[in-house]
Amino acid sequence: MRTDIEFRPSTEEILHKLATPEFQALNQQANDESIKRMKQAVPILIGIGKASDNIPGMRKNLVLHAGPPITWQRASGPLKGAIIAGLIYEGLAKNKVEAERVMEEGQVDLEPCHNHNAVGPMAGIITHSMSVYIVEDKLSGNRAYSNLSDDRADYRGSSIRFGVYDKSAINYLRWIEDEIAPVLNQAILDEGGIDFIPIIGRSLLMGDDCHVMTNAATLIFSRILMPGVIRASKKRKDIEKIANQIYKDETFPLNPIMATCKLVSDAGSGIPHSSIITTMARNGTEFGIQVSGLDKAWFTGLAGVGHGLLMPGITPADVNRDMGDSAITETMGFGGTHKIFSGTYQDNIDNILKMYDICHSESDFVVTPGIEGRGAPLGFDLLKIIRTGTTPTINSGLAHKSMNRYQVGTGSLHPPLEAFLNAAASFLNSEEEQPPVH
Repeated sequence: MRTDIEFRPSTEEILHKLATPEFQALNQQANDESIKRMKQAVPILIGIGKASDNIPGMRKNLVLHAGPPITWQRASGPLKGAIIAGLIYEGLAKNKVEAERVMEEGQVDLEPCHNHNAVGPMAGIITHSMSVYIVEDKLSGNRAYSNLSDDRADYRGSSIRFGVYDKSAINYLRWIEDEIAPVLNQAILDEGGIDFIPIIGRSLLMGDDCHVMTNAATLIFSRILMPGVIRASKKRKDIEKIANQIYKDETFPLNPIMATCKLVSDAGSGIPHSSIITTMARNGTEFGIQVSGLDKAWFTGLAGVGHGLLMPGITPADVNRDMGDSAITETMGFGGTHKIFSGTYQDNIDNILKMYDICHSESDFVVTPGIEGRGAPLGFDLLKIIRTGTTPTINSGLAHKSMNRYQVGTGSLHPPLEAFLNAAASFLNSEEEQPPVH
């Protein structure tokens, strides 16, 4: 007979026990403080550098991935494919078979990007020698990191973030390191750093969601970069190749946008009694969240499957469970929080209004079109989510269930309530362990 069953209090029990005037006052004050710190952050993209030189705890035998912690055995097909690509790229394996053996023998560690102040879209793979964007909070000095986009600009999603490990995808990573990263770094340095907050704000007003739709952000970001790219490039053909890459990569600015959001989110973390959700992330198997008042603990549930536009020949049965750290954009009021991927104009308005209902505040620097100029919903409140039963809307790229397959589409979904209920139960326990208020 099993005796290791964990009993979780019901939603009603959790809310009842947290309904005391004393707790509500503490919670309101703590949530206000989380939001205040988020709004005070001054994130600036300051350059590009090697993961080994910048990301805390980075080492040769470590592969960072998107979402909450996961083992090789439980990883989905696309995440395994991306890990294989990372091992081959680093020279830790020569091929798929050797990479699988390396992982099965435990020679290489897997850890979440978020646990190392980093974020990555889809599989989110970051390895020792890869280059990363560096975003610094000029107020606190804290930093966040994201890998560079590995999109091959072929409009097919034939990149390692979707689980592709073929030779051309890995060679493309090497070209990024050798050709793109040094030029972009110099262009960023020439600008004295780039503030992505106004880029995000303008892009949202121009129709982007700054998650799966970044057409306006690409134009604004590339306009800032191009003078420096021209100066830093040695040959005309280099300029043409880099410019072509930027303009054909449909989510080129997503990575630094994510690092910017990560830094803002981290500013609101670690506030006792705060029920503000600071992280939402998926690894292709599980969806996970982190809550400000619960340190860096992960709370998970089974990841959902996105629904939306599928590539020709693809059926819903081909779509893997949701994957990526890019839901950090929704956490900060962008993506599906701001604009659902599909549906009518009224569907979008109705969705945004529901997001206001489960958030603690509104953004001071991002306006939501069509909602009387209100700031974007900001600061998902764990307790409001479990009280209403409404979970955040997330836009997402869709990966194939099998490794070494291209992107299968783009869509949106609501993550499982399970992860939020698990966090709420832990939140209740943490509050019951606090000394009494006098």
